[in-house]
Amino acid sequence: MIDNNKIHSCLKQNPAYDLPFFMIDFVEDLRKRFQVLENQNQAVKMAAYMKNITPFFGVSSIPRKVIYNEWKKTLPKDLSFEERWELIFLLWDQEEREFQYVAVDWINSWNKNIFQKEDLYNLQLIIQSKSWWDTVDSLGSTAVSPLTVKFQSVTLMRKWNKSSNMWLVRASIQHQRGRKSETDIPLLIEFMSRHSSESEFFIAKAIGWALRDLSRINNLEVKKFLEMHPELDRVAVREALKLGYK
Repeated sequence: MIDNNKIHSCLKQNPAYDLPFFMIDFVEDLRKRFQVLENQNQAVKMAAYMKNITPFFGVSSIPRKVIYNEWKKTLPKDLSFEERWELIFLLWDQEEREFQYVAVDWINSWNKNIFQKEDLYNLQLIIQSKSWWDTVDSLGSTAVSPLTVKFQSVTLMRKWNKSSNMWLVRASIQHQRGRKSETDIPLLIEFMSRHSSESEFFIAKAIGWALRDLSRINNLEVKKFLEMHPELDRVAVREALKLGYK
C-alpha cells in the first residue's frame, strides 16, 4: 500500500498541484498487476544491472508492456494537464522501477497535440529524480525532443546544459538527436564545448553520440570539433569516429 506520508516528492516541489485521492487507486491497481508476476530472482538481477538505483518487481519488458496496455485502458480519457502530471508524479514516487517505466510509456502515448511548454518543466523534475540512463534517455526521445521542436526552448535547454545535474546536461546535449538537417549545429557545438573536458561517462557518451549523429550531415564540423578539443574523453572520441572521419 502507498504511504500517504511519503508520496509525491516531485509534487512537493510544485505546490500548484494537489493530489486527488482517486489517483492512488490507479497506482494501487497497477501495483497488484505487477505483484501477480513478481519474480524476486529476476528483480535482484534487474536491480543490479541498473546499479541498484531502485528495487524492481522483476517483471521483464514484454509482460510489463502487456500490463501497461491493460492498465492504461482503465484511465479516464479526459484527464486534465494537472491530473496527468499528478499521476505521473505519483508513479514516479513508487519504489519499484517498473512504475517509472509505465510513466515513461504513458507519456510516450500522449498525443503530441496536447503537449504544452509547461510539460518541459515537469520533465525537468522527474529527470532529476531516480535518475539513470534508462529513464533519462527514454524521456529525451519520447518527450523532450518533440517538445523542444514544438516550442521555442533554447533558453531552458541552455539552463539545463549549465546545470550541475549531469542528467540535465546529458538531456540537453541529446535533445536534438534525430533531427538530421534541421539540427541547430551552432547550439549543439556550444552545448558540447561547454563539457568537452568532462570525464563523466554519461556526459562523454552523450557528446560522442551527438558527434556521431552530426557526422551523418556535416562531417567537417565533427573533424573541426575533434581538432579543437583534444581534451575530449576517449569515450566521446570513439563514438564520434564510428561514422566520422578517420
